Amino acid sequence: MAGAHSCFVFLIELDKQIFTALTLHFNPPWVSALSERIGDLRTYTVPVIIFSLLYYWLNSPRFIRFVLLAALLLAISEGSAYLIKQWVARPRPAVEWLIYVDPKALCFPSAHAVNTMALAVFLSRWFGKSLLWYLPIPLVIGASRVLANYHYPLDVIGGWLIGYVISRIFWRFSRNFS
Repeated sequence: MAGAHSCFVFLIELDKQIFTALTLHFNPPWVSALSERIGDLRTYTVPVIIFSLLYYWLNSPRFIRFVLLAALLLAISEGSAYLIKQWVARPRPAVEWLIYVDPKALCFPSAHAVNTMALAVFLSRWFGKSLLWYLPIPLVIGASRVLANYHYPLDVIGGWLIGYVISRIFWRFSRNFS
């Protein structure tokens, strides 16, 4: 048990060191600003509406099922991320650096990472394409969360793993409706 604890402590310290190096040495102000924008939901509103209209126009019988299943998946992944955050209760890195002043803000896992990976896996299954087609979305969003000082790298990596598992389980139960 002591070995597992020391391994966990080592990983947390390594995670903090990687975050510090990224933040201090590889994060000019324009990258932080861009990362903020990438993680902002309002950035995706117009593209999602356009995609939805095109998908409906091209494939209307499946459109309602697609929207309902995607919305249900995102509700499950967001809820799961929230519950895990409450259980783990790891403060955001910016709280420790006194950049972000909400001391109640928690960071593990990154809900952005959970949701985008869950959606990427769902899209790959729905459209019958390789997950590699959709991986750029969670990778860019996850990196933006670290570079915007909201998450440590392990928050994002853990979020991706959680999102992947949630989506695979969800797909197993919902594939009859696709």
